[in-house]
Amino acid sequence: MNGRKLGYLTLVLMIGLLLGSAVGDILGYFLPDSPVKRVFVLGFTYVFPPATLNLIILSITFGFSVKANVVSVLFVLLLAHLLKWFNIVR
Repeated sequence: MNGRKLGYLTLVLMIGLLLGSAVGDILGYFLPDSPVKRVFVLGFTYVFPPATLNLIILSITFGFSVKANVVSVLFVLLLAHLLKWFNIVR
């Protein structure tokens, strides 16, 4: 796998998770409490533990988390299909 294809894959994954999580949260406000809402809105969150870079005069801490739900997975698949359909990823 060359670097360009890996870059597109990373881009699709990040944009799909970002848009899908936003749409899933918006759907959560409009859907009534039901099993359908729980399936679409509830997901999983993975928190990467923070890493600290301790320099002599400065200490920097890095950390992030990834949140995904059913809608974000659907958005990742949709974006991957669209990129393949428009021949952006060969």
